[in-house]
Parts: sequence; structure tokens; C-alpha cells
Amino acid sequence: MKTLTAFCITLLLIHFSFNSLAQHPTISTNESLAYEKGTRNHDGTPGENYWQNSSDYFIQVTVDVNNKVISGRERIVYSNNSPDSLKTIVIRLYQDVFKKGINRNSIVPVHPADIHDGVRITSLKVNNDIVDVSENSRQLMRDGTLMYLILSKKMAPHSKTELQIEWNFDFPQHTLIRMGTIDSTSMFVGQWYPQIAVYDDINRWDTRSYNGMAEFYSDFSNFEVEITVPDQFVVWATGDPQNLKDVLQAPIYSRYTEACTSNEIHHVITEEDILNKKITTQNLTWKYKATNVSDFAFGISDHYLWDVTSVVVDKSSGRRTVVETAYNKSAVNFDSVISISRETIRSLSEEMPGIPYPFPYLTVYAGDFGMEYPMITNVGPDEDFGMTVYANSHEITHAYFPFLVGTNETVCGWMDEGLTVFIPENSQHEIATELNIGAYNTSAFAHYAGIQDEVALITPTHYLDPGIYFYLNYAKGEQALRMLEMELGPELFKTCLLTFIDRWKYKHPTALDFFNTFSNVSKRDLNWYWMAWYYQTGGIPDLAIKSLTKSGNKYTVVVENKGQLPLPISLTFYSYKKAVGTISASASKWQGGQNETVLVFESKEPFTKIVLGSETIPDANPDDNVYLVK
Repeated sequence: MKTLTAFCITLLLIHFSFNSLAQHPTISTNESLAYEKGTRNHDGTPGENYWQNSSDYFIQVTVDVNNKVISGRERIVYSNNSPDSLKTIVIRLYQDVFKKGINRNSIVPVHPADIHDGVRITSLKVNNDIVDVSENSRQLMRDGTLMYLILSKKMAPHSKTELQIEWNFDFPQHTLIRMGTIDSTSMFVGQWYPQIAVYDDINRWDTRSYNGMAEFYSDFSNFEVEITVPDQFVVWATGDPQNLKDVLQAPIYSRYTEACTSNEIHHVITEEDILNKKITTQNLTWKYKATNVSDFAFGISDHYLWDVTSVVVDKSSGRRTVVETAYNKSAVNFDSVISISRETIRSLSEEMPGIPYPFPYLTVYAGDFGMEYPMITNVGPDEDFGMTVYANSHEITHAYFPFLVGTNETVCGWMDEGLTVFIPENSQHEIATELNIGAYNTSAFAHYAGIQDEVALITPTHYLDPGIYFYLNYAKGEQALRMLEMELGPELFKTCLLTFIDRWKYKHPTALDFFNTFSNVSKRDLNWYWMAWYYQTGGIPDLAIKSLTKSGNKYTVVVENKGQLPLPISLTFYSYKKAVGTISASASKWQGGQNETVLVFESKEPFTKIVLGSETIPDANPDDNVYLVK
């Protein structure tokens, strides 16, 4: 009996201990070490010892359009800014996702005709020393989409190493995983060059293989890229074009330069230009340069129209962003995308988030899918105008996350996707009044919340499968931010968000940096919120009106939380169809595990019913949200 009692007491203590530990976000061992070493602070700021590595890429690439082969050579100057000596350099070969036998979990099926033998490395040098690239090499090991380069001599802290690589691969013709062949002579090229993986202060080398599901995590680097294409082809790419005057015929170049400082839309390449084949010169190499960006992508075509305008993004300096669209004349609604893009960039710069658009160029390439890259997006046409607005403004908003704030999309996909769904919602509605993404996401989340395979929002993105990926990162990610804005109020929420952006621009924040910044700036303990919305497995939104009592002109309403999520409360009182009053309460009412709360409404005017909730507060069971007064 004593043994059993002691055992029960022990279990009880463990239960209370676990509950106590569970009241705040988990701090991993690696994050604890980062705090100890001063690379990050508990208040959500970068530490005084924060560091990150970077690369300078010098790439020459040739596109064989007929045979769909990409061939290139590159020189990489890699800067080890860490305090560590590196014995190995990890290189990403993203196109190995199409390699025979690779482990894939792609968001779209891979066509069998696109499966090949992987990226062909034909030459590799380290500081001018030749590296054996054969299958029996002792210096190279390939695993998934990663290539491990074992250095003959350790790379010292705060030193540089130069790599020279030559490679080629078969470009996918039937599969579009964020990039691929759009038509016989149009290609959008992403994830195409050997890229050094991130080595950071949390996990050191990022060794998660790309499997076609989660997106990317890249260092901020510099690029100088030369792209050689066949005659009559135009290239749109990340960065500042360096030689347009040499590759474009004079009338086309003149239209382009005029458009770069104009508020009007200029048709730089027209159908007539394409028919007359008077667009490009005999110089077939296009040069682009980009500084402090996390990736580089480009699109090509010999029959795309080209619209260009610009917009002032910083009124204090007069700085402009050049806005471009490249599209097939048959791409439905794409003649409107230039206006959508311009207005989106203006709104992002002036309203929400209200930070000048961080890049000098933005090109929307009419491809397929919907994918963001620095200064260029790949977006497919849509017959629905509202969805055209949504898709393009969403991808454009990614300029802030992950391209200004370098979030890790392979781990915290909910951060960049949730924010880029949430941030442009008002401007989307202004462009297309029929579009109400906030209400749509609320409805979608209410419908799917608590599905059998739902995991916690904080679950690393690379663990997700296609069935849960979009729901979790987009719908629930947006809802968690919306409910947070309702809890803090729009002004304080925006202050927290702007502070987070300012603290972590051109750096790599973690989820804890995000949570700690909001708690720090709001001066509130928000752990209860993070635990409920981000760390809880599942969670169903479900409030109900339990009862109503009357005393004079005072009406006491008991609201019950039948679900597991803290939600704001909104009660509207009606006299038949006329609203006579509204009262509300914040989600913090549900702190401490309470499942009931009381709201008091005073009214001399009688009412016939009470309605709980709104179109932007999710509820999985709205049937008990209407109370009829007898």
C-alpha cells in the first residue's frame, strides 16, 4: 500500500511537473546554447555575438532549349563568419530531386519521363586544387539532394574558401515543382545551381534533403550571373540587369528605360514585335547582378509579352521599384497583373506592413504553380480574377518573408506563409472587392480544424505531407495571426511585427525569436497564446452561448468554450433584423483553462436574439451560436 501510494504521488508530481514545463514554448538544447554563447537573446533580439555565413556566386549558365539541358560553371567565394573550423562544406543539388531512387514527398507527382541520373558534376576545384568527382571519390559524398565536400584542410573561422564547379542536368519537361518547362520555348528556372547550404548558430549545417515538399532556407549572398540563351529569347531574372542595352534592340531598350521611371504601364514587347522578330540583338548572353539576396531564379521565352511600370516605394527618398510582367498573350487575366502588382507593392510600402518594398525590381513571370524568388515570381494564370489577385499579391508579399527576414521555410513554413496570406488581405479586397481571404480562411480553418492527421503548427515543415501542408501553413497559420491581432489590437500587433522585421532583416530568426519579440514588445506574457495556437496538437474552435439571464436592463450571457482554442468573443444583439448593440471580450478570457465566461449587456431596448461570432472568428459548430430570446 505504501509502495502504491508513493508510486501515485510520484506520478502526480510528474504530471504537475510536465504541466508546469508545458506552460511556455520548448527551448531546444541548441537554442539554449545560442543564448549562452550570446548569438541570440531571450527577448527576441539577435545577440551581440550573432553571425551568419555568406557566399559570392559568379555563374555562367547556358540554356539548351531544344534539348532542355542546363549547363553551367560557377565560382563561389564562401565566407565562414562563424567561430568554428569547418572540415566539410555541404552543397545543395536541388535537381537531384528528380534522381532515380531519391526519397521524394513532392507536393506534385513527378512524371516518370523527368526522372534521371541527377546533376552531373564534371569538375570541382577547392582553392584551385582539383577534387576527384568520380563515384569512388573520397572527398565527395552524395546523399539525397546534398553533396558533402570533405576539405583536405579545415576552413578556419573568419576565412574564405573558393570553389569552382562545372555541372549540367536535364531540365524537367513534364513536372512543375515550383519551376519547370512552361511550353516548348518557355522555361522558368529555379533551384538550378549548386548552392552552399546554410551553416548557422542553431543547427550548424542544414542537412535536410529537399524532397519537393518544404521550401527553402538559404544564406544571404551576392550573385553575378551570365545567362546564354538561343537567338530571339528574352531573359527575366533576379537582380539588376547589367547589359540590356547590348541585348535589346534600340526601340525596345528605349521603351524599357522610359518605363522604369514612369507611373504608367508601358508595353515594352508587343505582339507586333514578336511577329517581326525585332526584339533582341546578336548578343545572346544576359547579365544580372544581385546583392544580399537568398537565391537567384530566371525565366526565358521567345514569345512572351513584356509590360513594365514603376512605383515610388519610399516617399522620403523617392526610391522606385520597377514592376514587370512577362506573359504569353493567351494567359488569361495576365494583362491585368501589371496593375495588380503595382498596387500590391504600393500598399505593402505604405500601409501593411508599411515598410518600403525592399527590392529595386519585381518581375511576375507567367508560368505555372505559384512560387516566389527574390525579385521574380512564377505564377500561373487563373480564369478567376479574384484568385489572380490573391496568387500574385501573395507571392509578391514574400519579398518581406523570407527574402527580407530570412525565415527558415523548411522548419517554420507557417511563419512566412501565414504572414504572406495575412498581410495583403486588405489590399487584395481593395483590388478585387469580391475577394475576402480573411473570411475564406476562417471558414476553411473552422471546417478542417481537428482533422485526424493534424499536428501542432510548430511541427517542422519538412515532416509534413501534402495533405496537411497547405491547411496548416496557410489556413491555420493565417488564423493564428488574425486571432493574435484581435488579442493585441491592430496598432500594437503592427508595432510588434515591424519590430520583428527590423530586428531580423537580412538575418535568420527562429520561431522563438518571433514569439519572444511579440511578448517583449507588447510587454505581455503571451506564452498561453503560443502554447494553444502553435504547440497544441490539433485544437477545435468552438464557442457557444450557454445561457441568458435578465435583471432589469442588464443581461448576463454565459459563453462556453466547447473547443480547445482561446478565441475572442463577439456578441451581437438583434431586435428582429436590426442590430441594437454589440459587446466583445478578448481571447485572454480563456487563460488558465476556463471553459466558461460571463459578459454583461445593458439595454433598454428589447431584443429577440443574440448572435455569437463573426466571419473572421472561426467556429466549427455554428449551430449553437444563435440564442433566441423568449
